[in-house]
Amino acid sequence: MIGIIVVTHLDTATPFIQEAERMLGNQKCVMGLNLHENESLESLCQHLSESIENCFKEHEGEGEGVLILTDLFGSSPTNACLKTLYSSQRPIEILTGVNLPMVISSLSYRSRLPLKELAEKVLSDGQKGIKHAVVHV
Repeated sequence: MIGIIVVTHLDTATPFIQEAERMLGNQKCVMGLNLHENESLESLCQHLSESIENCFKEHEGEGEGVLILTDLFGSSPTNACLKTLYSSQRPIEILTGVNLPMVISSLSYRSRLPLKELAEKVLSDGQKGIKHAVVHV
């Protein structure tokens, strides 16, 4: 199974996961990490590395990889993820601009698709979830 980690500023990761689990049921190997104002980038990198390793330990070393969803490209959470990606030997994909459709898609398809295909599917579903809602009179 592919692990899912949502990494955001403040406390926005947890509500995304809670809502997705409300819709899909409790999930294994999904976690949220939040970068708070006084937290260092090194601290977030450490928590992220531990979370990635926990996903693999949870599946007795047979995890198929980790998909990381971050809130904003170029931001500290994303930079921490990129730093961790470069130092890790684990298969990891990172997508930015997380929204609820992305979290739901990642949890729905992670047991059916390989990591790279899952990343492409989640990216597509996230983009499809963005609409210009108008009322026609």
